[in-house]
Amino acid sequence: MINRKEFCPYCNANLQGEPIPIASQKAYGATHFTRKIGITYMAADRIIKWQCPDCNQEWQRD
Repeated sequence: MINRKEFCPYCNANLQGEPIPIASQKAYGATHFTRKIGITYMAADRIIKWQCPDCNQEWQRD
């Protein structure tokens, strides 16, 4: 499973969320939830930007 620590590019807040229960980690393909907020473009039906829950800054999805 992926244990990916993420940080806000603006305020450097840790965006790694709570641990995912071990029984569900395989389905998620990760060990932790994320705190970053996905901003969706409805016409494309996908996340186009992320937002930090601490400083509210946005950045483009890679």
